Amino acid sequence: MSTSDRAAMIDRKTAGAACRALELMRKEWRLPPEAWEEITELLDDLSAAVTAGNAAEVDALTGELEELSGSRVTPITGERDGRLPLPEQERERVVALVHLLDPDSAPDEPRPVPSERP
Repeated sequence: MSTSDRAAMIDRKTAGAACRALELMRKEWRLPPEAWEEITELLDDLSAAVTAGNAAEVDALTGELEELSGSRVTPITGERDGRLPLPEQERERVVALVHLLDPDSAPDEPRPVPSERP
C-alpha cells in the first residue's frame, strides 16, 4: 500500500482540520526560533501518522498544533520582535503534508515529498 493510499484512509473531517492548521501555520504563524524546534518535532510525528494512515494520531497532533497556535502566534509584525515565519525546510514538509491529506488541494507551491527532518 502506498503512502498516498494510507493517507487516503484518514477521514475528510480529520484531514480537513489538519490541512487548515497546516495552512495557517504556513501562511500566518510567527514564532520565536526555539518554538519552531518544538513545532518541527510535531511535524515529524504528524508526517509519520499521515504516512501510516493513523487518523486518531493525526487528529490528536492537529489538536496539539491548534493549541500552540492560539497561545503563541502574534499578528504579523516582521522580525523586529524576534518572531519568524515557518522555516523554509519545514514549509516544504507542510505543503507535502497538505497534498497528502488533500490531493485535490492546489496551494501556491509545488508538491514536494514529505520527509523526516534531515
